Parts: sequence; C-alpha cells; structure tokens
Amino acid sequence: MTENADEGLRNIRYAEPHETLDYEAFRQDYVLPDWKDTRKLYRKQPVRDLGGGRLEHKHVYYSREVWEQEWEQLWSKVWLHVGHLNDIPRANSFMKVDRGPESVLIVRGEGDEVRGMYNVCQHRGARLVMQDFGSTKKFVCPFHRWEFGTSGELLKIQDRESFREDAICHNLDLPPVRTAVWRGWIFMTLDDGAPPLEEFLGADLIERASAYDFEKVLRIRDVQQEWPANWKTAHEAFVEGYHVQATHPQLYSAVNAYHAQTDLFDNGHALSIYQFMSPSPQYASRLSNELAEEHKIFLREAGIKEADFPKHWSEVPEAIIKAKKARKDYVIDYEKFSEGQLIDDWGMGVFPTTEMFLHPEGFFIQQWLPHPTDPEKCIYQVQVYAVPGIGELPSFMAVEDADLSGEKVLPRTYADPDDVDVSGPVVKQDRVLVPRVQSGIHSKGYKGGIYGDQEIRIRHFFDEYYRYVSK
Repeated sequence: MTENADEGLRNIRYAEPHETLDYEAFRQDYVLPDWKDTRKLYRKQPVRDLGGGRLEHKHVYYSREVWEQEWEQLWSKVWLHVGHLNDIPRANSFMKVDRGPESVLIVRGEGDEVRGMYNVCQHRGARLVMQDFGSTKKFVCPFHRWEFGTSGELLKIQDRESFREDAICHNLDLPPVRTAVWRGWIFMTLDDGAPPLEEFLGADLIERASAYDFEKVLRIRDVQQEWPANWKTAHEAFVEGYHVQATHPQLYSAVNAYHAQTDLFDNGHALSIYQFMSPSPQYASRLSNELAEEHKIFLREAGIKEADFPKHWSEVPEAIIKAKKARKDYVIDYEKFSEGQLIDDWGMGVFPTTEMFLHPEGFFIQQWLPHPTDPEKCIYQVQVYAVPGIGELPSFMAVEDADLSGEKVLPRTYADPDDVDVSGPVVKQDRVLVPRVQSGIHSKGYKGGIYGDQEIRIRHFFDEYYRYVSK
C-alpha cells in the first residue's frame, strides 16, 4: 500500500462510532438458540463472503435496456412458481399465468399431471383466455372461433374450406411450456433447456422445507396490485429484517427480526428465520409485561384458553411449543417440526422473487413480478395457503373469513394501485415506503446501495442475478 493510500485510510470519517450493546450483536454466522432445535434437525449453512463494497449499479432499477435483458436472460430462463395443484383441482381445470409480456395456460390432466401452453391463438395471436381460473373441455378463440383442446392440439379451424393448404400446412397446436410439480406446488419455465426443477431448487432448500404440509393446503387469499416501483426495489424490502425496527413498530414486542438466522443456498435461493414470540432486542427493555395481540393469536392457535395465557411475554414461546406438541389427532403433526418452527417465521426465498413465509398452519407467499411494459412498475402478488382445519393465522397474513372447505376455487382480487390498505397493516407500511426508494434511486446524490450483514440476502440475490443478466 502506498503512503498516500495509507494516509487516505486514516482520514476516513465514519458516520458514527460503535455503541455499546446490551445484547448480542448480529453477525452473518448467527445461529438460532439450541432450544429451538433440540433434535438437531437442521444445520446452519456455511457463511458466504460476498464482499462489503457499495453496489453502484443503480441503473438496474429503472433502465429499459436492463428490463429487456432481464426478460430474455433471466425470467425466460429460470423456473417460476405459479400456483398449487389445488388451484386446478380436477382434470381439465386451468389457470392463466401472466409473467411479464407472456401469458400461459396451466391445465390439470389426470392425477397430478399438469400441462402448460402459451395462451395465444395460432391464427392471429389473440389471447384465448382472460379469466384466471376455470374448467373447460376446449379453448375457443373469441375472435374467429378456432378451437384447441386442453392438451393444446388444434381441434377446429372455423370455415376451414376458405383456407388454402399452404396457409395451414404448419403445426398449429398451442406451443407447449414446460411445467413441473414439487410437493403440490406448480412451476413453469419458458426455457426448454433449463435443468430439472428439483435440481434448480437444490437439495438444501428441499431438505429445509420437508416438514411443512405443502401438499394439503388450499388458497384462501389472492390479491394482485400494481406497485410504482421496479420489481427488485420492492422485493428487497422483504428479504431483510433490518427495516423492521424503523418501519414496523407494531412488531417490536413479538418479532425479533434482528437475530435472524440467514442461510444462503445455491442458485440464489435462501432462508431467513425470524424469531416470532420474542421481542426486538433494541426495544426489549422498554416493553411492558403485557402480551401483544400476536402472542394471543399464536396462543389461541396452540389450543390454549385465554384463562391459561402466560402473564409475561417471555413465557409465551415455551407455552406455545408445549401446547402444540401435546395436541393429538390434530390436522397438523407438530412432532415432525423443530421447536423453533412451531413459533418462528421461516422466510424461504425461491430465486428470483418468490418469498414463502412458512408456518406449520399456513404459508404467506409474495411475488414481485416484472411489469409488462414499464421498468419502474411491478406487479405485486400476495397469496395465502392454509391447511384445512386450522384456527388462526399470524396477523400479518391479513386473512379474514377464509373459506377452507375446498368446494370452490378462490377468484383473484385485483386491487386499485392506490389502495395502500388492501394488503394489511404490515405490508401497507412497506408499500408506502418502497416508491420513495424508487424515486430516490434516480438522484445524482445517490451513489449506490450500502448493505449490512442483516441485508446479506440482497448481495446474494445480485450474485445470482449477474449469472443471468449482462453487466
């Protein structure tokens, strides 16, 4: 190092000195307490050194050229989570999946077989289907009445006699789209050369998710909304717990997002374990002994009567774990979970933008999808799936009067872009702040992202992102 460089380092002025903490400082190698996994079911992933420098690529959040590269090089290449077998419960049930500029039909065959095909008539390019879910024996184009079977085969050309042979001597079936099912979840990819789905997901992610009852669940909430921010800007707010202490004060007493165990997997996937039923350490000394509403929800779900609730929040985790393990002949076998899984929020991220917040009773799934025309907007989708027969779900899932009968397929709700209340009080706070980030990224005064260890998943995302997208 030169003498001038040495002098430059000595003259660096940091924003503020380190403060003395009365709690364990978070580091990327943080591991959950032993009592949360007494049977050693899960091991902490090795720490990955992804560097600490500023990410100066702010153009990726608004560039139209990057938006086009992302669609061709990323979104069209990876496996995308699109739904569940119970969304198309019978043979010939279908769902329409829109991703970016493409629209795909996913159709249930016999048993667990699913088929994918582009939702576009081979005559003049009209979209065949506009509804999100349904059941049919054939797809009929509304423009000229060409007909296609549920396997995509061309069934009928209206007024066939008026077409010359050299006009229709092509394969006019609906082009297929690769699909695969993993434990009830349906995925699709637009890339015929993509690796098998389970290879993409990887052994580590699959092993970590093994206890959850994915196959049993029903969709009980489904809301889609346009957000005024790039999909990456919005997504980043939901892969780090650092913002909770500033953005979500109602969670202080019942969510320790500071001491989150973060595991980074191959192919861009990850797991963030947020410690529910424990307070944020920054504010624990200021809290009263009283139970928060989130504590009461978890206690009720565990089958504990209000008269038997603990008197102090510190006793809540043990009470819930003990009660859940004691439940016999319940719809959920709590014995197969670790102790921590009975209370904590397991945030499983499937690259590029699916976040599954997992609890034994149900799953809160969010996606931030590329807008079909505008790089500074995205499509936010939130879905909740639950195990039939359960009681309450955590309040952040914002579920009311859910139909768990399975008798009908839930329609999708399209929320007004300006309705900030539709996603519940917690996501509302993120929805309000994310556009402020999108706006500020453009400033000449902003030089690029600075990330702490609590935000390591953002670095991990971009480490995988640039394997697909040209720098």
